[in-house]
Amino acid sequence: MKNEGRSEPLYDDFEPYCEWKKQSGASILDEVDILEIQLQGFKKEDVKSEMRKDGILYISGEHPMGKNQIKRFNKKIDVSKYEIKGIEAQFEGGKLQLRLPCKYPPITFLAIGKDPNYKALILRLSHKFVKGTTSSAMALVLLLLLGVFMYKYLECISIQN
Repeated sequence: MKNEGRSEPLYDDFEPYCEWKKQSGASILDEVDILEIQLQGFKKEDVKSEMRKDGILYISGEHPMGKNQIKRFNKKIDVSKYEIKGIEAQFEGGKLQLRLPCKYPPITFLAIGKDPNYKALILRLSHKFVKGTTSSAMALVLLLLLGVFMYKYLECISIQN
């Protein structure tokens, strides 16, 4: 791995360690993923990012290691399921942290109907929410929704009479 007498740099390519997490303290109506990329020895100015139209975030970096040696990486991240305008990045202590808000929240309420006096309320649960939620918590949410529905239904009946 000696580079004596050569003018072109010797590149050391590596794959940075990445860890995916859920944002702690996020509400049930918001879903945010956190991606931490370990880049020990790198500085903020060593790292570049580019968002392309295909929904892929390209992150790359080069860091000089000494005599004609450069440590570098290239990372592609599919961010098509996230709100692109809501993505935030922070670089601190050799760690790049990306905050990625999901496009589709785990629970969505949709009101449908053409008649302004009658609207149907639809509850949409994302697959991730259903898969990751315990059955007792799910039952509690559905019971709460049923209670709200019954309250609104009884309110409508009393107005009509």
